[in-house]
Amino acid sequence: MSGEPQDIVRDERGRYKPGFNTRITKQARIAARLEELRAEYDPAGNASAVDQNRLKLAAMHYIIAETAHDPTVSVRSTRAAEYLLAKLRPPSAPRPAEDPAAQALALLLNKSGAV
Repeated sequence: MSGEPQDIVRDERGRYKPGFNTRITKQARIAARLEELRAEYDPAGNASAVDQNRLKLAAMHYIIAETAHDPTVSVRSTRAAEYLLAKLRPPSAPRPAEDPAAQALALLLNKSGAV
């Protein structure tokens, strides 16, 4: 029974039933949030190892922010997650290749107009 993911199970009085494990439940929440973040920030799945770890850490911070009883901890965790997500690099778009002759002509025109 231990080590298996399980739903939150409560009896009719609102108390947890035997076998409830908060650690496994928290790991399941983090995994679900991580999949949401991956779908949003890395849909192609080609992020570097550093970016993957940033996504995982951001997911952990979001879960901490949701479950924290202290508003200060909640705000700090949310800001830390947003900071980590802001550091993710968007995929670089390939730059269009320009004609070298056109570049040289533009350079010559700029020089002749400035003199």
